[in-house]
Amino acid sequence: MTMPINKTTVAGALVVILLVANIINYFCSGWGLITVKVKDAPLGQVIKSIERQGWVTIYSNIDPQSKVTMYCDHVTLPEAMETLSVNVEEAPPADAGGNGGGGGYGGNGGRGGRGGGLGGGGGGAQWSLAFFIAPTSEQVKAEVRSFTEGADRNDDSLQSYNFPTPLNMISDESTPVADPRLQIWPGVKTAPAPPPNADGTPATGPDGQPLQAEESPTTVQGYLRSFAEGAAVWIIAPASWDPPVATAPPPDSSISAAIRHFVSHANGSVTEAIILRGREQRTAGGDRPRGGFRAGLDLGMMEDRVDNAINGLPKEAQPAARAKLADEKQTQKEMATLPPDERRRKMFSHFMELRMNGDNNWRRSPEKRAQMYSRLVSNRISATGK
Repeated sequence: MTMPINKTTVAGALVVILLVANIINYFCSGWGLITVKVKDAPLGQVIKSIERQGWVTIYSNIDPQSKVTMYCDHVTLPEAMETLSVNVEEAPPADAGGNGGGGGYGGNGGRGGRGGGLGGGGGGAQWSLAFFIAPTSEQVKAEVRSFTEGADRNDDSLQSYNFPTPLNMISDESTPVADPRLQIWPGVKTAPAPPPNADGTPATGPDGQPLQAEESPTTVQGYLRSFAEGAAVWIIAPASWDPPVATAPPPDSSISAAIRHFVSHANGSVTEAIILRGREQRTAGGDRPRGGFRAGLDLGMMEDRVDNAINGLPKEAQPAARAKLADEKQTQKEMATLPPDERRRKMFSHFMELRMNGDNNWRRSPEKRAQMYSRLVSNRISATGK
């Protein structure tokens, strides 16, 4: 016997189905997007909120009680980290020796996802995709504690690798913040010998010695360095852990997967996280480029890192970014033909212009902009007496 169809019941069921579908669509469309609207909130509270919404782990060496005023509404993790990096109340950099840190995303160097790595102009902090690596998981945990306590800065038993990746050379304020997790591992690439100077003399390093082509790595430390030279990442590991490696890590569509597989094959342990770092520079030890040209400052390798970082942009933004990178390469090629003194002046002027392109002022809160203006006025009065 066929039961009669109750039209009211069917209509009600359809309404419930549509309502449930809309609710599911609402949550799915915002999945992984981050909203933070705070004024003078503790940094630790803001980090926990971003971790929860973005499904990530974030470590920071900045005081968790530091104040943050920021506003972002349903943005990607890179955009949230970029906004946080320029709005956290971090003390000015210490007046320390050393060559300074390498690249990262975030306030250091302006538009982090775009300009991290040039150093200085963007704000009080920088953020990076990071890998804590050691022979055992307990040593990895110790590295994380050392980082969050700031003890790694002057610990020469730890070696870190992080090189400039100035994405502001190919972006403007309309360019989204790149996601470093979408970078690839292109495989080992060694830096060739730099071209001679315009007068025919060989290019030299800070020690005055001629620079030679870089040799292929043969140990764990050499390959960790290669990972950092090939992608915008921050890597830390015990300097003494340097066993030989017989086979080079093959290219991979994911930098994260490549590093995890490499460490596993080396019988080590790794923790991947997003880090937020203060700007204080090390007085000794790892977190700085070492060796001039070979410290990631080779323009060809830096441009390759920028090209890799472009993989973190939305697909529709990548062609324009790569076209700008091609223009930048041509500019660098033309400057390389100039006499040494003129080339230095041109390069300084050019990179200062790129640095201005990475100005993150529009992301700062009104209070932060007022503080920066006040500091600029104070510095001018101190310098000029008026």
